[in-house]
Amino acid sequence: MGIFSTGTSPDLKAFFEAEDLDDLLEARSKLRQLDEKDIKKIRFTLKKWNKPQAVANLLFHPFLIPEDIRISCLLKGLRETENQYYILASAVGLQGIDSTGFSQEERKAIRESLILILKTSGGVISARASVSIRDFLSSRDTSAMFELLSHPDETTRHNILCWLIRTAEEPDHDVFISMASSSNIPEEIQKEVIEKFQEHLKQKETGESSSFVMPLYAYIPNLRDTAKSPLSKTKLA
Repeated sequence: MGIFSTGTSPDLKAFFEAEDLDDLLEARSKLRQLDEKDIKKIRFTLKKWNKPQAVANLLFHPFLIPEDIRISCLLKGLRETENQYYILASAVGLQGIDSTGFSQEERKAIRESLILILKTSGGVISARASVSIRDFLSSRDTSAMFELLSHPDETTRHNILCWLIRTAEEPDHDVFISMASSSNIPEEIQKEVIEKFQEHLKQKETGESSSFVMPLYAYIPNLRDTAKSPLSKTKLA
């Protein structure tokens, strides 16, 4: 018998214990309505925070988390120091939530947490965080995001550049080039960023679809896979 056998509905038990992300999606589709016992079990699981698969599965699908603790749980996941998979699950979970429903304080906390993740993580974590953060940024964050273009992960850099192009290319293209040139990123990266921006402008002028409009979504590993290949950490210079 599994760890969630007692007092847990079969559908919620299957959701908690799903190890494959495709199986998790299928299990989620069967959880159309939670009863009081299920909600209580979800609260208990998140309070204990010690069942990695169940906690991660809930963070991937935050609408199953009771609304009064949803944001606090996602922020706890983003700020996790022991289990990096919680960070990934929280970053991915945020991508399915309408960011306009957050308060200013919540938006600020999420933005700051994601920026810290971008500064300290690599691989799929930073790649997914660079997608999630887009909805929590404003034009005031442009300079800070330019500094993150020195990130070692290619997908992360692409996603940050996409946001910067969308945010800073209008109304004057020279403003983008000036900001890139005055940023603290290495000169070779400044040159590369400006070349990509100019490539974007040429693609628009010729009616082509720009390569720098849509973000890239890195493949998400299953939790069990990370035991053999741990999620990477990094630190920006």
